[in-house]
Amino acid sequence: MQATIPSESLTPPWPRWATIVLPVSATSVFVLGCVYQNLALMAGGAVAIAAMWRSVGGVKGLSLHRLATHRQGPLPSEQRAETSRPATAPETPPKPAPQTESPSEHRMKAIAQKRSTTSDLVSNMIDQGRYALLLRHETASQLQEGELAEVLAVMDDCMSVVPAGRVLVGEYAERATWGSAPVSADCSGLEYVEGCYLDRFCVTNEQFQHFVDDCGYEQFQLWPEEALPALFEFVDRTGVPAPAGWSHGEHPEGEGRLPVVGVSWFEAAAYARWVGKRLPTDAEWTKAGAWPVETSPGRVSQRRYPWGDTFESRRAGLWSSGQRGPRPVDCFEEGASLGGVYQLIGNVWEWTGSSLDATSRELGSSGDGHSMNVLHGGAFNTYFENQATCHFRSGERPLNRRSNIGFRLALSFDIIADQDGLADAENPTTAEPPDAS
Repeated sequence: MQATIPSESLTPPWPRWATIVLPVSATSVFVLGCVYQNLALMAGGAVAIAAMWRSVGGVKGLSLHRLATHRQGPLPSEQRAETSRPATAPETPPKPAPQTESPSEHRMKAIAQKRSTTSDLVSNMIDQGRYALLLRHETASQLQEGELAEVLAVMDDCMSVVPAGRVLVGEYAERATWGSAPVSADCSGLEYVEGCYLDRFCVTNEQFQHFVDDCGYEQFQLWPEEALPALFEFVDRTGVPAPAGWSHGEHPEGEGRLPVVGVSWFEAAAYARWVGKRLPTDAEWTKAGAWPVETSPGRVSQRRYPWGDTFESRRAGLWSSGQRGPRPVDCFEEGASLGGVYQLIGNVWEWTGSSLDATSRELGSSGDGHSMNVLHGGAFNTYFENQATCHFRSGERPLNRRSNIGFRLALSFDIIADQDGLADAENPTTAEPPDAS
């Protein structure tokens, strides 16, 4: 709706002739003073002009005020002040006074928060395959009963028991499997093995990915001192620290369940430390596959292959099986050992924690003075079946990163916390007082 504005003149209320004569006269006096250089005329004319302009400005200001008042709106100065004034926040209702909690309630809340944090940590460690760290003496005592049971169940699914006992290794095992005379009870090829756990499957690409994502190549405490200068060489195709066949620090798509290959002995050992395990010894690996039985001192009966003494191509991934590359680690179930360990024969060679002695009659050193580490099992490109038995040993320099070498890990019994001791610590029994009689 448009407001009606009263018609008001913005000039002073003088007669019409005065509005013309007075300005002209004042200007004329000022001009004459300038022409004749008369200061009095110049000053008089200037004062008259200033007085007339002041009178006109006052009238204009009064008219603007009346105009704004008539429209019932704010003046321009009031509009500017209103715009620059900060907006007042809406009033918030007062917060209720915090309720005080008793010391017992505070303790229960703290315990619940700790349990939640611990549960998240346990789940994360299990997802990364680092459950062995949770079973050590110093950490197992901090777990709840349900968490400890979950970790033990995961370990039972992932690892197999290798019982304690003696096993023939190397050339002595070769003679024994062909029915040769028994060895003496103190033979150097008859080694005693402490009981341990062994991974049922080789370490996979997706498991090693956790190590790479956790910057395992930058955690120097995981690496032997002699391996530190070589860390700059342990990179993938794109120069990122990772196994040799990877790109940009990631394994090839769709190959998560394949055994990780292209890793040196030092990389395998560093991963083992990261997950709280170790590489198996030559004797432990052989015992897991051959499953020896010592019927009498020096007479040990053990298998040539995990399933028996005759090679069957359908049980292992060798060249004769038509395999031309690694397969998922849970393939060849029929070739598993008596303890339920998969692919001890075929698919990929496996690093062990043992070194070949330079005086070994089988392989010796690499010929250039460098030590070599024992490999077991054969691989997809192994042509001769007699090189893929439970006791056959090959060797490789620890810095080499082959596309047909992977690894699996072991865990000693004495690393695992005593479950009976933990139960006694959690449920201490009160000793009965002696009978007074």
